[in-house]
Order: sequence, then C-alpha cells, then structure tokens
Amino acid sequence: MIDAELSGGDEIIRRLGDLHFDSAKMQKFSRLVGAEMVYQTEERFANQHGPDRQPWLPSQRAIRDNGKTLRDTSRLLSSLTYIALPDGVKWGTNVVYGPMMHYGGKKALFPHLWGDIPARPFLGMNEDDRASVLNIINRIMDVDL
Repeated sequence: MIDAELSGGDEIIRRLGDLHFDSAKMQKFSRLVGAEMVYQTEERFANQHGPDRQPWLPSQRAIRDNGKTLRDTSRLLSSLTYIALPDGVKWGTNVVYGPMMHYGGKKALFPHLWGDIPARPFLGMNEDDRASVLNIINRIMDVDL
C-alpha cells in the first residue's frame, strides 16, 4: 500500500489543534479532507502531473497509443481511496504496483520489470491542497455541516 497522510507541524496541524474538535467534527473533517485529497489525486491523473505540478514523463504505451500515462486500464486511478482516522486521514491505493509508479524503479533492482520506470508521483499535497484543507477547517468551524 502507498498512502499519504496529514502530519507534521504545518499550519493545518496547528489549526486542527486550535479547533479542539469533538469527535463528530473530526469525523467530518476526515471525510471531507479524504474525499478532497482523492479528488485532487484524480485530477493529477487527468492533468498528467505530480503534486509539484511537474509533468509526468509520458509512458511508452501512452505515446504508442496516443493515450495517457498511468491510465492504460485505469486500475490504479480507480483504486484511490481514503481512510478516515480518529485524528486525521490517509489516502492512497492498495494496488501492488502503486509504489513503483509513484517512486519509479530500475530494472537492475527489479528484474521482472520490462525496463526502468521513471517516478510519476501522484500522492502528496501542494499549496493549493493545503488551502483546500484550511478552507474545510474554516467551514467546519463556521457551520455545523
């Protein structure tokens, strides 16, 4: 499994600590943020770039078929999901080749590969994602969803 999670000492975590969420509000936060981060990850597949907005190197299959990289069968894309935790959220995929597509790999280290696989990061957060999460926090603070 490969996943991403909200953690660290950034503004989001500080704001969560300031909110003193009760469990119902934390569940709302986890559900809304999980759904938002899966959506943002799906958008990366549509736009063919990583969280840092760097375009993915097109795959040989995508070039040959005039298709999209990491979208041959859409199994990886379709597997994206989130898990609402009591104190946050994780999102990612349980597809066994997900980490290889995200981090890349060298045929020399993984002889079963058809060739070197360049990293095509699809999980993570950028500043727009962080702004979306802060917006969700503000909505939960202002309105009981």
